[in-house]
Amino acid sequence: MKYKYKKQLTKIKRIFQNPGDFKYLNVNKKVKQSGMLLVIHESQELGASILALHIAEELKHQGVDVYIVSRQFGVMNEKYNKVAPLQIALNTKSYEVICRNLYKKGYRKALIITASNGDLVEITKKCGFKVVSMIHELEQVIKMLHLEDATRDMLVYSDKILFSTTIAKNQILSLCKVCDSQKISIKPQGTYLKKPSSEEIKRQREKIAEAYPVLDCGKKVIAGVGNTTERKGFDIFLQIAALIPECEFIWAGKKENYYDEAIEKNGNPSNFIFLGSLNAEQLSGVYSLADIYLMCSRFDTLPSTILEALLFGTPVIGAKNSGGIVDIIDSDNGFLTETADSKQFAEAIKVGLTRNYKIEEIDGSFAEYVAYVLSLYEDE
Repeated sequence: MKYKYKKQLTKIKRIFQNPGDFKYLNVNKKVKQSGMLLVIHESQELGASILALHIAEELKHQGVDVYIVSRQFGVMNEKYNKVAPLQIALNTKSYEVICRNLYKKGYRKALIITASNGDLVEITKKCGFKVVSMIHELEQVIKMLHLEDATRDMLVYSDKILFSTTIAKNQILSLCKVCDSQKISIKPQGTYLKKPSSEEIKRQREKIAEAYPVLDCGKKVIAGVGNTTERKGFDIFLQIAALIPECEFIWAGKKENYYDEAIEKNGNPSNFIFLGSLNAEQLSGVYSLADIYLMCSRFDTLPSTILEALLFGTPVIGAKNSGGIVDIIDSDNGFLTETADSKQFAEAIKVGLTRNYKIEEIDGSFAEYVAYVLSLYEDE
């Protein structure tokens, strides 16, 4: 019950923080005649919402008209609306009205992203849509957010279910006591980061080194990318920096409230540099500068940063029990510890820096991933 009230308070808070989003409560006049409905619960700059934005962009590139429905006010809504018509549905009744209106205009396909939207799948089906749902959450997140019922509904009512990793599929099916079936498939989402030219990568790398000369002194560089949250293991990253003073540790990502708490508890090591939020071009400099990419998340289904690091030939270190990383990383392209523990990671880094890696190009085409999603709507 406490979580339910907290969730409502968060929704109200975001309404006050983003008053410009009121205009998105009305039917968007840019709606096309026929297309695909794309549903996302989150409008903050988080992994699922950023993925949804890039999916919408790629769908348009592949000739599919998209109508986006968001369930919250937030900073991402303006970005969504630049890609495709956007409407906000704050409750299930308004969502059903949107679905029925879109059906009248010829919309027949719906892509519903994350288990947080599981409560909308049955409604969408009743309105006549064929539904493909993506479940990105691991068991820990489902339990933490009290999404067991919503996830079960998504598994039961969707026409097709897409997971990004084997571990996520196995965990969720077991948690919800649902049997595997042919409507369930697994496909890593690939990386939507476009690798810049070698000249641009060199320029971005030099800009970072110019801003932080210590990174150009021959010391090994360990990089982390992501929001500074406890789930992403930001505190663990700080602990490891203190354990390996001979290396430089750099972190790029949005500064969350947890940043100050982590610094207060773990200190601010002299060999730690916080770069803040960076765009795709700037991140290319980070990945190319790094000798190792450290994914110290406590749990993460399949963060795109793993694929991005490999795109730049940077080996990855992470924990076996954190999630889908076990589907991607092996001894050829990185190193896996048993758990997300600072001492284990520190030892892995010391060993990892002495290894020779054979990092091959992985199947990371985002365009191919979106084409696969579209193929799930085809009649068998």
